[in-house]
Amino acid sequence: MAAIDNLYEVLKSNVDQELNTEEIARKVGLSRSVVSGYLAQLYKKNLVTKTTGRPVYWKALKPRTPFSDLIGYDDSLKLNIEKAMQSIVYPPNGFPVIITGPSGVGKSFLAKKIYEEAVFLGKIDKDSPFVTLNTADYANNTDLLSSVLFGYKKGAFTGAEKDMPGLLDKANNGYLFLDEVHRLSKTNQEKLFSVFDNGTFYPLGEVNKPHHVNIRLIFATTEDISNYLLKTFLRRIPMRIELSSYKERPLYERIQIVLHCLQTEAQKSNVTYLISPNKISEIANQDYPGNIGQVANNIKMLCSKGFTENENKKEIPLEKYLSIEKAIKVDKNFGINNFNIISASVFDELEHAQDKLIEALKQGKTIDDCQLIDFNYLRKIKDFSDSAVNKVLVPHLKNTINKTLKETYGVNLSLNENIIFQLSFAFSLGKFQTKPFKNTDKFLRLIKHKYPRSFYLYTKFLEKITPKPTDSDYLWFFIMFANVAKKIEEVEYSCILLAHGTSTANSIQKVVNNLVNNYIFEAFDMPIDASVNDINKKVKEYLEKQNAHDKGILLIFDMGSLNQMFTKIKKSSNKQLLVINNLTTSIALDIAMRVERKEQFNEIAEKAEKYGRYMGVQYYEGLSNKRNIIVSCLSGIGLSSAIKKIIQTTLSTNRQIITMNYRKLRTIVDNNNESFFKNTDLIVTTTNFKTKLSLPIINIYNVLDKVGFNQLKSDLLEMGEDSKNVDNLMEKFLEFLTIEGIKGRLQFLNPNIVINEVQSVVQKYQDYYNVGFSGKLKLNLYMHLSLMIERVLLNQGQGQRTDFKINDKQREFYSVSKTIFKPIEMKYNIDITEFEISLLYELLADFI
Repeated sequence: MAAIDNLYEVLKSNVDQELNTEEIARKVGLSRSVVSGYLAQLYKKNLVTKTTGRPVYWKALKPRTPFSDLIGYDDSLKLNIEKAMQSIVYPPNGFPVIITGPSGVGKSFLAKKIYEEAVFLGKIDKDSPFVTLNTADYANNTDLLSSVLFGYKKGAFTGAEKDMPGLLDKANNGYLFLDEVHRLSKTNQEKLFSVFDNGTFYPLGEVNKPHHVNIRLIFATTEDISNYLLKTFLRRIPMRIELSSYKERPLYERIQIVLHCLQTEAQKSNVTYLISPNKISEIANQDYPGNIGQVANNIKMLCSKGFTENENKKEIPLEKYLSIEKAIKVDKNFGINNFNIISASVFDELEHAQDKLIEALKQGKTIDDCQLIDFNYLRKIKDFSDSAVNKVLVPHLKNTINKTLKETYGVNLSLNENIIFQLSFAFSLGKFQTKPFKNTDKFLRLIKHKYPRSFYLYTKFLEKITPKPTDSDYLWFFIMFANVAKKIEEVEYSCILLAHGTSTANSIQKVVNNLVNNYIFEAFDMPIDASVNDINKKVKEYLEKQNAHDKGILLIFDMGSLNQMFTKIKKSSNKQLLVINNLTTSIALDIAMRVERKEQFNEIAEKAEKYGRYMGVQYYEGLSNKRNIIVSCLSGIGLSSAIKKIIQTTLSTNRQIITMNYRKLRTIVDNNNESFFKNTDLIVTTTNFKTKLSLPIINIYNVLDKVGFNQLKSDLLEMGEDSKNVDNLMEKFLEFLTIEGIKGRLQFLNPNIVINEVQSVVQKYQDYYNVGFSGKLKLNLYMHLSLMIERVLLNQGQGQRTDFKINDKQREFYSVSKTIFKPIEMKYNIDITEFEISLLYELLADFI
């Protein structure tokens, strides 16, 4: 493919986008100078358009077809063109179409273009006929109309000296266009039924041989077809096209019509007409009862007057006191695509307005001052106000403002009818922006900096209006928000509602914002399977878009991990953060009212903690803002809660005891640094917990060893705990672990009772031998003794051992043991056998 063809393909693939020479050069990988040469060639071939000014923006022209000759074919007439296209291409031979609209709107012109488009598309041959009949010419003679339309046989009536084909025959294999079809009599309408149905008809005087034709039908009328045409006739016409009056067409199309009429006169007279953009707008804005036909006649008269007053001149001004420098020159080659010459004047004013607003924002001018600048520039270009667009846009703006700003965000703009009308005019000017403004980025940065919350709402509004916003639409922020920006910007926090589902958060948002009468909450309804990462991404995007100067973030959500939510969002922002995991209307309303009253962040957070027992609140960085001990057991939260109770009942510490699921502990340790645990003095678990962090983690089973116990005791003493309390804690741990260990193995004895007895036994051994057993040995003894007592009680003990008393130490142990076990033997009426004592001796031999 040649380089110029490749360049043209690039422009065609970006047909809805204007690109400057530099951008095109980058896309095709050629030098700027080479690209400029190729673009000039394409422009001469009428394949691309370009803007005036610097830089020049280029755009590929869409492939031209006969429909392209219709002004507004890709805009206000787009739907009608689509209908016309359907009537052409539907197999096998299209179908009839009726065109309605006032006189002078171009019904006949559209009919001819339908025919030409059919030829262009190959649906009919290029030499196929296009036959036209204005039925109004025969309104008073229906028989004559029948003979003209259907033809007649020789002798059919007086004067019928030979067979005469009718227009239906002449239009065979082509189109028949019947204008003013409402003047067609009912009889003649009925005669056409067979043409609709099977392509046959009988000429006047013919009764035996019908004529067969392959014909396409177009009808047109200025009247209400339901009042004039038979229902059975209309039923056979599936496609109806209604053309608007000239005044109802958009202004930019009316301007193109004016330019087209001027070009037509320039071609006829072979001169150049000079006219100002404002004069063109003035002509375009007038109401013409005769529509486009009257526009053409009025311009003909205007050109005739100018020509007469300036005969023999090649350039003829069409108005007095015309500034030649600002005049538009319309010659025979002008073309309606040069509409951008007109739009350039509006574009320049809009760009000047933006520059003026940038300067005002830099100087710290008020929003009222900026609003006045907007109004001033709108006044300068008031001639381009489009009543047809306003008719549609005013209700659209009202509805969008109410739905988006009032119902959702509780913001009442208090705009009167005049300001709404001005806004409608302002937004209609987007059509005149043919390229980006030079300083839009700078302008947006200044607005976002000074009015971050208000501008966020403005962007939400722009998302809802049609068509798609342009740079110029940002200019009108000051008109809309002048009355409310101060109140909106006084909100000191970013408040967010998050819910899983389709409408929960949004519903609460609407209620709360409207009750407070201000934009407090933004709401996001998330998919049911949304993760914490998904939610954090949504919150982060919101905070970036809003670009607020707030003093903190308040977030209420419906379910999920409070800590994970806090941790994720805190990583995305260095602001104060309050997270509440119980989304209700009453909680959101209370928060909103406190925000509106400008309460301090910590006051709001502290109040939030008292909302209810089933709600979690976190507003500090880290796991807790209090000194704490974490208990997390691998076997579940039940064991953790029991250990928590032991700590609370044995130690004098006022530290917060936090229990949590082991997996949760694992997750927050893996996802945070040591600063997250800055207030944590001890983590108690039931497994060897491996982590790269330097955390005070104690495995409760390691405490049973001397080294582990000494570490725990050292940690607790450093926390200010009493030594006796620490020893008591160890004993309670052992008691608890023993009960847990024997609970399922004892059949009759109550483990909570027997533990006290075995503790007493072990303590007596320690006292007699003056030793201190390790925690692990104690736990072993407690479990052994508990099971031994029940075993003996059930007569499951063993008989005497003859080899037991072989030395003095063993004999002493046996004697001491019988004394120590005496109370238990009496209580349970059992005899602790020599064998059982021998087993116990084997457990203690190395420690006594």
